[in-house]
Amino acid sequence: MVKLGHCGGRLIRSELEAEICEILNDLGVAHAHTPRHFEVHLEDGKVAAYSPDIVVRGRGREGKTVVFEAIKNHRDPDIPKVAAFRRQYGQEFYVILVGKEDHLDRVPMESFDEACPRESLQVYLHRMAD
Repeated sequence: MVKLGHCGGRLIRSELEAEICEILNDLGVAHAHTPRHFEVHLEDGKVAAYSPDIVVRGRGREGKTVVFEAIKNHRDPDIPKVAAFRRQYGQEFYVILVGKEDHLDRVPMESFDEACPRESLQVYLHRMAD
């Protein structure tokens, strides 16, 4: 079991990120944690740094690189950054938000391409890996 710590030399920042990592490792899906930082422009005009939790290597959706973002709740402070990232880099990246279903239902739809409830994560990732 992957615990909070490191994967591939990168810091795992949450239990949910560790859970995603563990399943991807079990499935043999190559991935990287916070592989790079992106400058994003928030709606209030401020500039922020955003680094995706997990980027899947060699597998895509709609011809885009898959990004997983694990959220704690619908008020997660990273959600505005994820939305800005998607606005700016949506042609290259397919954003999958992972969290509890009741929280995902309250996240603005412009923040993600697809949402995966934590409760369905195992099945979702197995289907994605096939």
